[in-house]
Amino acid sequence: MIRALGTLHFAATAVVIVWSVWMTGRIARARSLPRRFVGITGLAGLMLIPGVIVALATASLIWGRALAAVAWVWPATLLVFALQAWYATSRGLVIPTLGVPIAIYDSLIAVAASVQLAVKLGAMPPAPLLALLAAQYSALVVTASPRALISPLWLYAPLLAPAFPARYRSSATARVILAAMAATWSGFILARLWPASAAVHSYESYDAARMRERPAGDLAIGVKLFPTLHGAPPPVAVREDLALVDTLDVDVIAVTIAPDGVRRATLDSLAHVLEAARSDSTLLVVTLGDARPPLLPWRRAPLDPERRLDAVRSIARRLRPDYLLPVDAPYGNAAAAYGTLPVATWTRYLARAAAAAKQVSPRTRIGYSASRYDARDSALFAWAAAEGSPVDALGFTIFPSDHGARGLEADIRAADRFIRATRSPKEHWVWSAGSFPIAHGDAAQERALTAVLAWATARPMIRGVIAAEAGDYDTTIGLRAANRRLRPGAFTLARAIRALRGE
Repeated sequence: MIRALGTLHFAATAVVIVWSVWMTGRIARARSLPRRFVGITGLAGLMLIPGVIVALATASLIWGRALAAVAWVWPATLLVFALQAWYATSRGLVIPTLGVPIAIYDSLIAVAASVQLAVKLGAMPPAPLLALLAAQYSALVVTASPRALISPLWLYAPLLAPAFPARYRSSATARVILAAMAATWSGFILARLWPASAAVHSYESYDAARMRERPAGDLAIGVKLFPTLHGAPPPVAVREDLALVDTLDVDVIAVTIAPDGVRRATLDSLAHVLEAARSDSTLLVVTLGDARPPLLPWRRAPLDPERRLDAVRSIARRLRPDYLLPVDAPYGNAAAAYGTLPVATWTRYLARAAAAAKQVSPRTRIGYSASRYDARDSALFAWAAAEGSPVDALGFTIFPSDHGARGLEADIRAADRFIRATRSPKEHWVWSAGSFPIAHGDAAQERALTAVLAWATARPMIRGVIAAEAGDYDTTIGLRAANRRLRPGAFTLARAIRALRGE
């Protein structure tokens, strides 16, 4: 169902963009329309494609620095579309049943984009405006994909108001469908407004959260570097992320490599890049990611255990990581790539992967991460926690949801439940923790990390916490925004590291 919604949303977005471009040409050729209106329409059509490109490019640190100065183009485009729709509706150039839904929809996404620009620049918008931004993302979760909270690929495209009568029945039907689509999307955004406001405010409960002392200094804090690697780390990511590592002085660095990125050249490049960071006893965690194509996030690939086992051997042989996760959350990210597979499939794979890794790097410890916290995750966690299991380190992925801190609390309670149920003496980690600053604001990331660190320091079995991620690349959850600005979450992490070291 989720895959179908994602495909439908991408198709609908493409249709809306094509419609708006085509409508721009039709209106430009209509001599009976006011020249001012034709000018507004032409400007909207002219800005649309560049606006979409800017919206996608400025969400990534790789391109965001160069395009940060024109980040205003996307919200400006949406504002021009909203002006066009209201102009057409107020002057009677389009019937209200078509014009009003389109105008309301364009206005909602225009205001949300303007608020998002302010968030990207480090401003703290008023709570009602931030709630509208969160409501848009919450609506995208419902109408498109849960990954909308972290991926810039999911957005709402604006619609032009048709300002002349339809010539054919088919074109009239198309207009009704598009207006209905706009009304539906607007309805979802408005319906999510109150829950989104509660989500934004929910993080405030962590203002009083405090870390506990760990006298033994046995809690390691780290950060995930780079995007998921399909090749050598991008130079921008190397420069920015290693600078962040030096600034924070972390105990752990983590990287994720896709199966198609496990090549000799990639591993050699990565080993060289990380050499300086590892020379001062910093731990290295490597995760073998999934095979989901980055530009087609709704597609699924079949699980290829043999290829993944070869990749595990190569990673263990060349990088000699301290911890190796042969799969990135079997019922989290991996499920999005391969589907929800039986527990037995993952136990067989993890057992073979552990044997393959230890054959070439005996000191490497094998890790596993729970993410969905359902019955399958519980069964797999229990298997991994058992005394005879080849898994050395258990762990969790802890994030909020579109409901805000309620999702974070649910993950924390589930992790506590798993720990109590197994009572395993093995190491426990938070392999990935973070928030959605682009949807809920920078303060949400700061407070979410504070909450996870407070929870981890209160549980002696937790060996470490890894923040996701160092920067905005193929996700928008980084400690460094796409315009190179460090978010407050980075300073929260730095303070936690110093506090645990007694500095």
